This record gives sequence, structure tokens and C-alpha cells, in this order.
Amino acid sequence: MTKIHNTNYLLIMQAIFFSCMATILFITSATAATVNYTLDNIWQDNGQQLTGSFDWTYTEGDFENGEGLFTELYIPGHGTDIDALTINFDMKKSIDFSLTANIHGGGVNVSLFLLAPLTATTSALIDTSRSSYEIEAGLQRGGFVSGSIAPIVVPLPASFWLLGSGLLGLTLASKKRTMLTYKKASLFN
Repeated sequence: MTKIHNTNYLLIMQAIFFSCMATILFITSATAATVNYTLDNIWQDNGQQLTGSFDWTYTEGDFENGEGLFTELYIPGHGTDIDALTINFDMKKSIDFSLTANIHGGGVNVSLFLLAPLTATTSALIDTSRSSYEIEAGLQRGGFVSGSIAPIVVPLPASFWLLGSGLLGLTLASKKRTMLTYKKASLFN
């Protein structure tokens, strides 16, 4: 009888430990979040495609005041040199790319206006009537015919699975304790 009691106690303590660890991991990781976005089907009126992806890191509850960082970007007529660009993010209105120094006619001015604010879970279509590009000091200029900026779906964090396993362990320990109590009661009847 003591062995059964010790086993139940150990299972319950193990489940509580894993649940507490999962909660601690969840709380500490909930203070900052990062969303990955992709430039999806953004086509210029000249038939060339603007491509790229960026990370948006923000504090929970303050999405708009986060920071963006492009991990890859291709601007037709400019190429992939991200370091030479100034990139301004306004997650409610637009994303702008500019190269203020006109090095050998290499100026860049691209504005992608949004029809709706970006969020951590929803896409935003670009406003094709307002979005525009100007490359090589105006030698290439025009607008956009389609496109959106979309969050990339990422798997659930490990803390979610840890919390789930802790709760499952607690449920199984409780069920086992109930069954042992039932068997114990039936032995004495």
C-alpha cells in the first residue's frame, strides 16, 4: 500500500514539475516575439518580380513599435544589396526602400503601400494604385500590379509541447490514482 502511495506521489510531482517548467518557459518567451514575413507575388508593371522576406521583432502588446530586418531582398534593377539600402517599416501603412546615394545612376526608391495594417497573423495586400518604384535615377519607374506581404506560418514553440506533456502527465497520474483508489476500495468490500 505504501508503494502505491509513493508511486502516485512521484507521478503527481513529476507532472507538476513539467507543468511549472512549461509555464516558466512560456512566460519568459512571451515578452518578445518574432514574425517572419514574405513579399508574396509582388509584380512590377514591367513584368519583373520584387522578392524577399523579413523578420519583425516586437514586444507582446506593442506590435507596431517593433523592428524589422530583411533577411533577403531582390529589387529588379538594383539586385540583392540590402546593406546599401535604407528600409523604413510602418506596419500600418507602408514599407519603403531607398538608396539616397546615386552611385553610377544606382538610385533606388520603392514604396509598398498597404491596404490594411500588417498583424502577426494576417497578410496585407499592397495598394497597387499608390505603390511605386524608381530605379537608376528614374530610368526605370512605374507601379505594381499585384502582391501582398504575408506572415510565414511557423511551428508551435517547444514550450507549448512541454506544457501539453506536463498536463497529460498530470491527467494520467490523476486517472491512475482514481483507479488505484477504486481497486483498493473493492478489495475491502
